[in-house]
Parts: sequence; C-alpha cells; structure tokens
Amino acid sequence: MHKTLRFGFSATVYLISASVLASAAEPVPAPKPLAVPGQKVSGDTVSIPAPKPMQGQNPEEAGSKSKEAKSCDLSGVDFESIPPVRGEFSGDAGCGIETPVRITGIERESSPVALKGSVTISCEFAKTFTQWLQSDVLPAAEKHFNGGIKSIATGPGYQCRRRNNQPDGKLSEHALGKAVDISGFSMLEGASVSVETDWGKDTPQGRFLKDIHKSACARFTTVLSPEGDEFHKSHLHVDIGCHGKTCTYLICQ
Repeated sequence: MHKTLRFGFSATVYLISASVLASAAEPVPAPKPLAVPGQKVSGDTVSIPAPKPMQGQNPEEAGSKSKEAKSCDLSGVDFESIPPVRGEFSGDAGCGIETPVRITGIERESSPVALKGSVTISCEFAKTFTQWLQSDVLPAAEKHFNGGIKSIATGPGYQCRRRNNQPDGKLSEHALGKAVDISGFSMLEGASVSVETDWGKDTPQGRFLKDIHKSACARFTTVLSPEGDEFHKSHLHVDIGCHGKTCTYLICQ
C-alpha cells in the first residue's frame, strides 16, 4: 500500500498519495527535526526547544491593540478565541496566527478531558485536532482502558521558531499554529501512557499508541512518531503542513 523512500536522515518515510494525481506531484521534501538533540524530558514534558521571543508580547496579547479576537466554531471543546498572534525572527516577519484559539480541554458527559497547560493553535488546525481527539483518541482509550482519558500532556502548540531552531531554516508548522506535540496521557483508572517509554510495546499502552498513530495518519498531513528519528523519541507530532506543489502527499512515520 505504501511507497517507501529513503531521505537524508535514517528514518523511513511513508508517503501516501491523497489523490489519483499524486504521481504528477513533486517529491515530498524530507521533514526536518522539530527538537534539539540532547534535550531530556521527564514526566509530561515535551522535548522541544524554548519558543523564540515575540517582541516582549504574550501570544494572547499580540495584536490585541489593533484587532479583536475572531470567533471560531468548535463543538464540544473548552476553548477561547484570542486576538491574532504576531511574531518575528530578528525583523524577518513570518510566524503568527490570524485566528488563534486557546484550548484547555475536550467536553465529555462524565468529566472533561483536560489538556495539561493550554494549547494555542489556529482555528483551522483546531478543527482537525479536536475532531481527531473526539472521534479517534477518546474511543481508543476507552477500548484499552476502563473509563478512558483524564488528561493529555501536550506542548504549547504555537511557537515562533524555525525548524530545528535554526536561524536560516524554514518556519516550523508550530510557528503557524498548525502543529501540536503530545507526550503522554493520564487515564481515569490511574494508568499512564508515555510516548517515550510505551511506544512499540505489546501492552495496553503500546497498543493504544499504535491505534491513535494509525488514525492520526488518516487525518493529518504530517505524523512523526518515535520511529521517525532521534528528535521525536519523546512525543507524537501532528500537523497540517503542505507537502509538494499540490499539498496532496502525507508523511506518516
């Protein structure tokens, strides 16, 4: 089903055509690492570099003087719309979110599923991300664990930085509010799931991670797991970045 190509890094990348015209598209560029090697994680911390400064402004404050928050339609989600986010790299404008939202949880009849901290992402990406959580991740958790998920450990979502935190690299999808990193889950029954330690194991935790990875590859354009490279050993990265001229290729590692 998949075509296998080798890129500059050692990981094998599976490219899946999202269109019958995919053969006319250009080859998919190799995804660059999203974290700095050597950084260690513990508990619910995601191995990602610190965000670049945004001229002394917090994401919710950036652009608030000139524009008000635009509404975003999300169903069953605990969130708030915030003013546009602006950020720069030493005067080189590029990163930011026009319609950002801050998500704190997913609503559920029994009890809400909390996102530890909060996630600031674009409204566009929030729709894909929360639908995946509601339709795929929560049911998978209930399948493997009694009661399902209590909380999800994520990175902050938006970060004004370039890929691999390099000064001359391409913008990360995090810099556009179109990416989230997930490092683990806490279950209502008391079990915990760590992407770093449970990935690939034949356990309820490992099988749960395998299920949500598979479902993520059907919803996002980029899914990077611990199998991808050394930079993603501690978390699962999902984004909706464009690959190729027609944006029809998917990267699933």
